Amino acid sequence: MLIEPRTDALRRGVARRVPVPVAIVAGSVVLAALSLLLPSAPTYDPWAWIVWGREITELDLDTVDGPSWKPLPVLFTTVFALAGDAAPDLWLLVARAGAIAGVPLAFLLAHRLAGPVAGAAVAAGLALAPWSVRNGALGNSEGLLIALLFATILAHLDRRRGWAFVLALSVGMLRPEAWPFVGLYALWLLYDERRRLPWVAAGLLSLPVVWLGPELWGSGNALRASDRAQQPNPDSPAFADNPALEVVDNAIGMIPWAAVAGVVAVLVLVAARRAPRGRGALAAGLAAIAATWIVLVALMTSNGFSGNSRYLMPPAALLIVLGAAGLVWAVGAVWRGRPRGTAVLAVAAVAAIVAFAAQDADDVPDQLRGVEYQAELADGLGRVVEKAGGAARLRGCGRAYTNPFLVPQVAWHLDVHAQQVDLDPDEERPAVVFHVKHVQSARGRAPAWAKRGRTELAREGTWIVTADCQPGGSR
Repeated sequence: MLIEPRTDALRRGVARRVPVPVAIVAGSVVLAALSLLLPSAPTYDPWAWIVWGREITELDLDTVDGPSWKPLPVLFTTVFALAGDAAPDLWLLVARAGAIAGVPLAFLLAHRLAGPVAGAAVAAGLALAPWSVRNGALGNSEGLLIALLFATILAHLDRRRGWAFVLALSVGMLRPEAWPFVGLYALWLLYDERRRLPWVAAGLLSLPVVWLGPELWGSGNALRASDRAQQPNPDSPAFADNPALEVVDNAIGMIPWAAVAGVVAVLVLVAARRAPRGRGALAAGLAAIAATWIVLVALMTSNGFSGNSRYLMPPAALLIVLGAAGLVWAVGAVWRGRPRGTAVLAVAAVAAIVAFAAQDADDVPDQLRGVEYQAELADGLGRVVEKAGGAARLRGCGRAYTNPFLVPQVAWHLDVHAQQVDLDPDEERPAVVFHVKHVQSARGRAPAWAKRGRTELAREGTWIVTADCQPGGSR
């Protein structure tokens, strides 16, 4: 049970046992902290949130450039900005803890549907999914989003309505696709108990405030996040012949083949009313959430939004849960009346883990190598700035330029706004240029390696800094 009432615990004489939510949060934070001993660095979006957090503490927020605004991450990074240079690692700690917590929470939800075998399969499938590993390691917020989504569902099932609504609002502070679900849940809460109106209304009103207010402050355009989301990268599903079908195809491709088969089994069993008693409605509800979320992303992509695969991680995680439950239900229907013992259960668990984890496990090393390279870039940037004379000196050398994917990172290390870091070093002189490969497989450094009359100030790893000022500081 996600949250156990104290009276029930006392009745059973286990009041001193650590509550499950506390154990999950504490264990996830410890594991996330240990992961920081390995090469670690945020990616593009998290660096922007980290910069914005610092700017809020300085009462100088500038969101004109960068990714779409997300309230929940910036709430954390604003607090972390008070820790100075530790802010990036502190955000990584939260993002990775969220991604880790999603695994036991997924286990609990799958266990609720179909027992421990389903839980083991889901835990393995989610933990080793390449998209889960990469995004969690690089500090994207989708791992935290999945954990909050599962926690919302479990809290609701445990009749902790207040906690469920707070967690649902947190989900709504990470993805706009969650807003319809939050709104429907709010209506259900009011239908169930009208005395909830004051705090439900306050929660709903908070969403537009935290999404639109900071953008109005930082860019002068409350809808800037929406406008930014409609400027997709060239490889986005938005440019496919049929963007909606491309999104659906991407969603299916994110889950193991065994989970796809299990989802089909769930739908068949629920439609035929052959699902285990009391669990068919839950499975149908989870399927409806996953399908609706995918449809929302597909419709948004058809209307010019990017349709990034990260947006599909929550429904993909739900489908993995459903797929594991479906396979267990189907096998249980065939195995009915045959021997069931510890050995049979263990073999079934191992088989389920292999089925859900083996398909994508060989991609994990590549994802980890990519994370390691991003960590080398982040560490190298700090050192090359110091070698070149420090942030203050480089700001005096002229306007900064670098690769488009590294703008927020450079802005953080130079202590400037993101819009003070540009892409084409020939647009304005004097300039200080940060040349680097943003991924290890890139053919050359960007901006273009040609020095164009600038002086090389420093190099570190794959970074090279050139500028229109001399090594002594004069121009």
